[in-house]
Formats: sequence, structure tokens, C-alpha cells
Amino acid sequence: MTTDQLTEAHRCGRLYAALAELQKLSSGPHHSLGSPGSARQIATEPRKHLTEHLEKAGKYLLDARNRGNGTAAAAVFRMLPDLLPESKELPGDLRTDEKRERFGEGRDQQAAEIEKALKAL
Repeated sequence: MTTDQLTEAHRCGRLYAALAELQKLSSGPHHSLGSPGSARQIATEPRKHLTEHLEKAGKYLLDARNRGNGTAAAAVFRMLPDLLPESKELPGDLRTDEKRERFGEGRDQQAAEIEKALKAL
């Protein structure tokens, strides 16, 4: 397995964390990306499950603003470009344990960065 594949898995995990937080800010604590089943699916097949949420990021930002969470959502939204995988599209398959582990590490790392950024607001 190449380092590039593991790096892409890590970046997908980070992207997932940011999109999940953005969706949470837009719709409340019971958001689809926050469910354990959703997280497992995305960790396995990011292109299939995460692309639609990436396409909805602007809507999440607007909805969050309308809920009074605009400042926090804008901070998370601005993180997105730096979290995109370097390839032209999201990886289609992260089925190995090592890739899913890297996805989880990226998700946890980004969640901690988001928490720190939002506390600073």
C-alpha cells in the first residue's frame, strides 16, 4: 500500500469531520453524518457517500447561518479547501484496515482542530 493511498484516506477522514460539523451546525445534533452507520459507510466508500455532502456544503453554510450558527459554520467552511484529497475525486474504496484506520485518525484530528477553532470564536 502506498503512502499516497494512506494520505488520501487521512484527508478523507478530515474532510468527513468538517462536513459533519457543518451539517450539525445547519440542522442540529441529529444530522445524518453523525450516525455511526453513516460514518462506517463513508470510511469504506468516501466517493459514493461523501461527494453528495461536499456538494451541499454551501447549503449547510446558509442553513447554519439561518439557525444563528453562521460564524461557526463559516470557520468550518473555510477549512474545506485544505481538506480535499489531492486527486481529482474522492477515493472510491478504503476497505483495508490500514486505510480505515488512517481515515479515523484524520477524522479525530480534524474534529479536535474544529473544536479548538470554535472555542476561539
